[in-house]
Amino acid sequence: MLSEKQFRERARSELRQIGEQLKGLAADRDVYWKLEREIVEPNPQLKNGRSAFLDMVRGCYVDATTARVLRLLQPDGADVSLPRILEQLAEYSGLLDGKLSEREFLEDRGALQQAIISVKRVALPRAGHHERTLPALASAHRELDATLDLMLATVKAYYWIITDSYIDLDVSHAEDPVAIFQSAWAVPTLAK
Repeated sequence: MLSEKQFRERARSELRQIGEQLKGLAADRDVYWKLEREIVEPNPQLKNGRSAFLDMVRGCYVDATTARVLRLLQPDGADVSLPRILEQLAEYSGLLDGKLSEREFLEDRGALQQAIISVKRVALPRAGHHERTLPALASAHRELDATLDLMLATVKAYYWIITDSYIDLDVSHAEDPVAIFQSAWAVPTLAK
């Protein structure tokens, strides 16, 4: 068993890695919903028409996000694992003193286990275009958004508990990620 100091250092490193991956997921989610709300929603041709391209983008976003979230939630995965860190933290209960009750700690661990079940439940293969429309993906979006929010909050809280410091997981963009759609570059050239 690691000393408390060794555990803190390893957990700090793993939580930073998980935090960076979650920050990337949160940035992707932000870009995805900006596309839906700022480009697709106000454009009647995109909103009311069928688009194999949009179906593909939606399906790929849900599939990729599901895979990345589940990888971070696998307790026995080879990579870093949020549930595994919390499981190991149970061996260092002194770190929780004055910061979190045993009941709250168990509830947090249970919430992550429930998130795994919920995400797996909606993670069905979506090959057909009818399965990748916005309404068809609504339950997957809901579960992924809720799970991502839970994971971000959990990493922030346990980073503070273990390291006595703050981890910044807020999303910011150097430029508007959907600015590319503000010009007519997508208009195909007419065949001669």
